[in-house]
Amino acid sequence: MSTRTERLRLAGRLAAAVAWRTVWAVEDKVRSFLWGGRLGFEMRPTSSQWVSVIESRRVGLAAASSRLPRTSCLGVIARDPGGGQLVLAETGRFYGLEVRHAAIEGAAALLDRAVHEGWPVVGLAMEGVESLPEPVLELVHAYLDEGGTLIITGLTASGGALHALSGHLGITVPEGRSLDRPATEVVFSARHPAFTQEFAGFGVEDSSCRWSLSGAIGSETLAWIRSAGNLYPAVAGIACGHGRVVLSAGASTISRLSQAMAPLQALTVLPVMMAVRQVYGETAWRPPMSLANFLIDDPALRGGRLGLDYKRILEQAREHGIHVTVATIPRELGVASPDVVALMRANSRWLSACYHGSDHSGYEFYLPEAHGKRYRARPIAAQQLALHRAVNRGERFAHRTGFALDRVMVFPHGVGSPLIFATLQSLGFLSACNFDDRYPLGAQPPQDYDLGMRAADLGWAGFPLIWRRGLQDPMFVLDLFLGRPAITFGHKGLAPDLEPFAQRADDLHRVSNGGVQWASLEDVSRHCYLQRYDPIRGWEVSMLSNETCLHNPDSRSRTYRVERPNRPDGYLLTAGSAAEKAEGLEVTVAPGASQTVRLAGSHSRLVSPARVCSLDGVAAQRSSA
Repeated sequence: MSTRTERLRLAGRLAAAVAWRTVWAVEDKVRSFLWGGRLGFEMRPTSSQWVSVIESRRVGLAAASSRLPRTSCLGVIARDPGGGQLVLAETGRFYGLEVRHAAIEGAAALLDRAVHEGWPVVGLAMEGVESLPEPVLELVHAYLDEGGTLIITGLTASGGALHALSGHLGITVPEGRSLDRPATEVVFSARHPAFTQEFAGFGVEDSSCRWSLSGAIGSETLAWIRSAGNLYPAVAGIACGHGRVVLSAGASTISRLSQAMAPLQALTVLPVMMAVRQVYGETAWRPPMSLANFLIDDPALRGGRLGLDYKRILEQAREHGIHVTVATIPRELGVASPDVVALMRANSRWLSACYHGSDHSGYEFYLPEAHGKRYRARPIAAQQLALHRAVNRGERFAHRTGFALDRVMVFPHGVGSPLIFATLQSLGFLSACNFDDRYPLGAQPPQDYDLGMRAADLGWAGFPLIWRRGLQDPMFVLDLFLGRPAITFGHKGLAPDLEPFAQRADDLHRVSNGGVQWASLEDVSRHCYLQRYDPIRGWEVSMLSNETCLHNPDSRSRTYRVERPNRPDGYLLTAGSAAEKAEGLEVTVAPGASQTVRLAGSHSRLVSPARVCSLDGVAAQRSSA
């Protein structure tokens, strides 16, 4: 075929691509004018609070404690343990710990066990507690002498219980004081980053606080409340014996942990989570590493009107040490530039591409039934066909060029219906990644206590959903704190020098103290899992994706016991030639090595398999055991 003929065909494909985008842009404007407010779905509750840097961190973040507790038990004492969701109990559940409850009359027995078994943390919810029995006070003293951590929440007033506790412990315990004016902000200490971690030096908007703490000799303020321009202590730590007392003016109960994240009840939940995370170290669930990615929607893999200046993008990615993924439209793979493809193939450390729908024909995976709505209805059969068409295009492109798209779907305009997730699963996608402003369409959100708090959600048909944030959203700090990947997205119209992304990259590096690892969406998805070291059972993994890359940074072998919550029917875990048995899947990883674990079904396929994990050389930095 002549070069002239090839150029004419390419020109025709480019004209068709531009016309296609124009047609759908016009339809979108028309439907927005006619039915702009009739979305057909409810927006998801998200946190719109502001976060600001109040004080620069004095020292770097502390690494995970290498001193492993003897047990993963956590005790909670309250006047009525069944009267509501206790923050400390829900926090222990979130971190995979064994939570033990007791009312005041049963507190002595719980504390006796805590002393003799070495429980790292016992919590005391002070609301409604007017007095503590003498045996309880003596056992609290013994518990702290043995090195335990006592977390006291709900300090909303002074009283006999606090006075008695102060007397027995020989310390001055701060008391609760009512604020004269509403609070506006919680400020976390920059001087104690081992406790405040990613939030060290940050202020978080929080108008729900009504109480502060009095000053106390020997106490260290870990967080303050801002009210009428003044800062008042709100969280304090006091050394006692070989242990520590952490006190908070935040409430002891919440409706559900996930609901306390949007809007974020900063004083109520964060200090408790900080204390538990610090004390339990690797015994608590945590990600293998902190991950980040920048995602740009829509560009074709070429320069000019449809694409990007990829050479400039690569220069910026190298300069700022970031990874940029382009969510590209499979329909436009036919106009990809060989030079751009070669550039991306040779620089996979910095650049990658993933699936962005199939045709990008508006809200391509919208509700199957919708009349007079902002977007046109999309029958499920047509959506399934579109997914198959996208994969076929992607696979043909990979075979022709040697460059494969990441096995992650970014739905155009937003996440679609869970009715198509089984198709995504069977086609071999690892996950989907979309804006966190809505849940999957046409389905009630599950009542999971940790919904939206993990690296990926599995509550809809067991298919992994990873959430991303816009450039103006400052809650990437919360993502890193919770162990979620910090994924920030924009569109093709970003400044050519990626200045907004560069500023966010600087923020991420500062918050993580340089500990964040940049990766493609493929590798972000493969590292969406939690790991912990149980003192009895050993290393455990909770797999939140369809494929996981386990790392062993230790000098001796690790055996992981892997489980996959909410798995679809008919799927089993496999690792090389090893398959899951009735008792689960155990995987032994040699020192410095890695092992891939997959969720496989009899009718599922692997989209562009056999990729090497780009994070093998990085591995998990937090090692112990």
